[in-house]
Amino acid sequence: MAFSETLKYLREEKQITQKELAAACKLSPQCICALEQGTRNPTGSTVAVLAQFFEVSADYLLGLEDDFGARAAAPMHSAHSSEETRLLEIYRKLSPEMQSTLWSLLETWNPSTTRKNKV
Repeated sequence: MAFSETLKYLREEKQITQKELAAACKLSPQCICALEQGTRNPTGSTVAVLAQFFEVSADYLLGLEDDFGARAAAPMHSAHSSEETRLLEIYRKLSPEMQSTLWSLLETWNPSTTRKNKV
């Protein structure tokens, strides 16, 4: 995911506005807007402030590691489509019981599982 997408995702997960994020990080609202739109690249100090605010690594913000902390060989500028990112957001909000139910359902739809069961 690109920096701009990651920043917007984290801000929306925290349910705060660009203005609130800007105030909390002592940045201008215009800076946050430009960073989220990808029209401005962050400075090192901006990355550090945002990483500390969101309690994530700078590498995660920059797309150098995934959601689980695994390092990437190169920046992951589109590791997930917007649909995959949305699915991940929804999944993380489910209760453990609902996650288990969803996994069971997905296993029944998995074409490779279905073929193995028919053989």
